[in-house]
Amino acid sequence: MKKETSVLLLAGGLLSAASALMAQQQKQPNIVFIICDDLRPELGCYGQRYIHSPHIDRWAKGGVVFERAYCNIAVSGASRASLLTGYRPTRDTFEAWDCRTDKDAPHAITLPQHFQSNGYTTISNGKVFHHQNETAQQYWHDILSPVPHTPMDYHSPENLLLMEQLAQTKKGKRGFFYEHGDFPEKEYIDYQIAEKSVKDLEKLSRGGKPFLLAIGFIRPHLPFNTPQTYWDLYDESQIRIPANYHPDEQSLIPRRALTSWGELRAYSGIPAQGALDEATAKQMLHGYYASVSFVDRQVGRVLEALRRLKLDKNTTVVLIGDHGWNLGEHGTWCKHSIMNTSLHSTLIIKSPHVRKPYHSKEIVEFVDLYPTLCDAAGIPHPAGVEGESLLPLLQSSQNKSKGYAVCRWEKGFTYIENQHFYTEWSDKQGEVVERMLFDHATDPDENRNIVYRPENQGLVDYLSGQLNQKRGASF
Repeated sequence: MKKETSVLLLAGGLLSAASALMAQQQKQPNIVFIICDDLRPELGCYGQRYIHSPHIDRWAKGGVVFERAYCNIAVSGASRASLLTGYRPTRDTFEAWDCRTDKDAPHAITLPQHFQSNGYTTISNGKVFHHQNETAQQYWHDILSPVPHTPMDYHSPENLLLMEQLAQTKKGKRGFFYEHGDFPEKEYIDYQIAEKSVKDLEKLSRGGKPFLLAIGFIRPHLPFNTPQTYWDLYDESQIRIPANYHPDEQSLIPRRALTSWGELRAYSGIPAQGALDEATAKQMLHGYYASVSFVDRQVGRVLEALRRLKLDKNTTVVLIGDHGWNLGEHGTWCKHSIMNTSLHSTLIIKSPHVRKPYHSKEIVEFVDLYPTLCDAAGIPHPAGVEGESLLPLLQSSQNKSKGYAVCRWEKGFTYIENQHFYTEWSDKQGEVVERMLFDHATDPDENRNIVYRPENQGLVDYLSGQLNQKRGASF
């Protein structure tokens, strides 16, 4: 009898310990990290009233909308490598779309590696890292690679035939830059990424362990392919091209500051040189807007699943665009530049740490996200992380950020402080060869480079000193 009692007590103790461990794990906060490719702050919650983004807008009302968030480099691969390691780009690392975290920063502890080592289930759905194998695959418990069922996620017979013909010619061209039609939404890659994420949340809600679910949507990246429903949300006759669409020769903006949008020129129907006519420019804007609305719906499906499964109360959700995007400003398109339109991006955080939702005007940068997610989860920061946590900004609108951001494109580095955007390019010896300065208080669209005005010499010297001091220990 005593033996049976001892066995029962032991069993009861083990069950109690297991229950306590499960309860502790369930209390530990979850993280959902959503990254949309090429999504600049072109959303209703950022004041863009012509955009239909009801799902993100409704959700954002409960969080902090960062109105001054900047990527550290305006290209997908490098931006993601930087923010998922917490390391700043240097002169020779995190430079291009095809850079690899494991090559540029082989000793870095990546975000999934760090969360997994702290007891988290980690899942990657879609395009999170630019290359799915940049971090060792064992650091993700599950991966859904962003592979569309058709070339470039095209669905129309015209584009599919064109892609087949182009493949035979080996000229490297793609189909048209946009497509819309009555095609089933479930056939699009972003729908499938959202579908997998919803099913993962259902499993994770029963798993008893904290989780990091990273979701990378493809839209609004080119080509702008959407079901007809989203295209019909916009009247092209009402779309307006930017006021500075036609470049001003008196702007004194260095050519190297702007993008030549070679990414777009790879698509059929786009001229190899020169500007887009205004009709094609309006189609570009139409396609981008429709793609934003399409991805808004897919993000909304994930957010609704969080609410339905009652996971939202214990989950920090971060939504970003991996960088900005040019929508005709200065006659340019795509990212790949050092202008504000390429650097300024989307960042919205909804979290149990948010005591009162608000719009923040503090300057923040993507290198700050790694320590922010660690603090939101209650786990330590790994050594080497260079950003500063945004947790205080989630807790109160009275708190301040570090007050600056450092961004780059190619060999140009930009320092952002207050209303000033200062950029300098240097040669291999470190000598400055060109500079650029904008004052957003008087020129928010960056139409006048005022770096050479005599009255700004003192300001330029100060900003140059700040840039050199704060661009990173490994610069």
